[in-house]
Amino acid sequence: MKHSISSQRFSEISVGDLKQQAGENQSGEQRSGISGHEHRLFSPQQRILLWLACSAIFFEAFDVSIVNLAIPVIAADLRFSLAATQWVQTVYLLSFGGFLLLGGRLCDYAGSKRIFMAGMFLFGAASAIALVSHHISLLLLARAAQGIGAALAMPGGISLLARHFEEGPQRQTALGIFGAFAAVGFAGGLSLGGLIASFFSWHWIFGVNVPVIAGVLIAGYRYIPEENIKKTASLNWLTAVWLTATLLLFCYSIHELTSLGWRVIPCLFIALVSGAALRRYDRRQELPFFPPDLFVAATTLAAATLPEKPAGASSVVPAPPRALLSAPFRTLGASFLLGACFLSFVFLCTLSLYEELHWDIRSTGLLLFPYSIGSALVSKFLLPWLFRRMKVVQVGRLAMLNLLIGVLLLLTGISTHQLGWFLVALFLVNSVCIAIGYPAFTILSLSGVPAARQGLAAGLQSATYSVGTGMGLSVIGLCLQYFSPNQAGTHPGLPVTGANPEVMDSLYMAGAAIAAGCITALFLLAGRKERMN
Repeated sequence: MKHSISSQRFSEISVGDLKQQAGENQSGEQRSGISGHEHRLFSPQQRILLWLACSAIFFEAFDVSIVNLAIPVIAADLRFSLAATQWVQTVYLLSFGGFLLLGGRLCDYAGSKRIFMAGMFLFGAASAIALVSHHISLLLLARAAQGIGAALAMPGGISLLARHFEEGPQRQTALGIFGAFAAVGFAGGLSLGGLIASFFSWHWIFGVNVPVIAGVLIAGYRYIPEENIKKTASLNWLTAVWLTATLLLFCYSIHELTSLGWRVIPCLFIALVSGAALRRYDRRQELPFFPPDLFVAATTLAAATLPEKPAGASSVVPAPPRALLSAPFRTLGASFLLGACFLSFVFLCTLSLYEELHWDIRSTGLLLFPYSIGSALVSKFLLPWLFRRMKVVQVGRLAMLNLLIGVLLLLTGISTHQLGWFLVALFLVNSVCIAIGYPAFTILSLSGVPAARQGLAAGLQSATYSVGTGMGLSVIGLCLQYFSPNQAGTHPGLPVTGANPEVMDSLYMAGAAIAAGCITALFLLAGRKERMN
């Protein structure tokens, strides 16, 4: 795009048409939400498609969090160290983050239904293997397969919504519900993981997936319509494999930042050089993995919101300024920071409950369970109310503000050893922040993206959030190790908290890092609000 709209797709659109379309999108976002009148927006088949798509993100978030509190139980049962057993979580996050972009691109190439069904089948089969596994090797293999299945199913679910729901209030509402299921799944898994592992067996934290996913597969085969995908060229598998290997190396470097130390520098350098070389190679291909029109609709519509020119001035729409073109990337940056700050907060909070207040796994699970119900209630009632009265980007800002306040309250609770501060902080973050933040960032990330690119855009947003979670935990681990290097605690490489001033300093530094991430996200979302929507 030069000083006019040179894209062939938009070459014949007038300034008035662009402004009218931008206004419709903006008003649609203001009206969108998860209201009690979804039946007025959706047909019966669309409602079935919506719940099937939501199952993908629910189980992805559920399985990320459900393992957290069960790690000590798994380690004791399999007679492995906590450091080795931690790979049960790490290998899932690595495979999920590494294959997300490939899953999104495959949705655009092979069809949303095929990729969604393949991902859910792989996820369900891997869950069944994890249910019967009694050795760490088999469990790690199952977790890796779960991550790949989730990386296929989640962008497949978002792509289904983009293809079968009209742009405007209908799609905005569907995406809001979809994003809310991530919050409910994560909060539910975080609380149920400890309870299931304590009262039953840790195997059943994976077994609960199997019957539900079987029902999803049966319903999906019957109710998801087939798609007619027009293939203009074959998918470049060299690019796909190259991209996946680069992402795996990058995600590995991030997740193992605390254990690799300075050796992480060459790994990150190789990953970044590989990514830059891949991008240059991809641009010369007949069918680029990252199409040049991925965000062209968003920037073109945003350009239409510029002030009207005086009478007699040229009717050519000027090229958006550099800051405007970066609006989708500011949204992705905020999504990255949401993942980093949210999971780091949960980690720091549970660690403090373990060590500061001396809670066990069962008590922690019981404490967190009401917040999963609170997250569902916020998604059902508060989120639609906010969407009707605020712009989507304002809802995103409100989520990050809640997270920032929650971190400050958590630090107050750590310093005073009073449970009340923990309870309020958990409500603001686990019940409110993630329930309104993830849907808002999902909508913003897909706003204005062409329907044929929704799968790749969904994979990009999910990968950004996933990498953010790994980066956040690594940074928090570095803070804890740096300020209390001689302490050893419940978790490998983490300190025992208490009266030791060094330990308290490490917790304060970790909290300050989370707060800095929240402030950065608020800064990213603060620019040109009318163009971010």
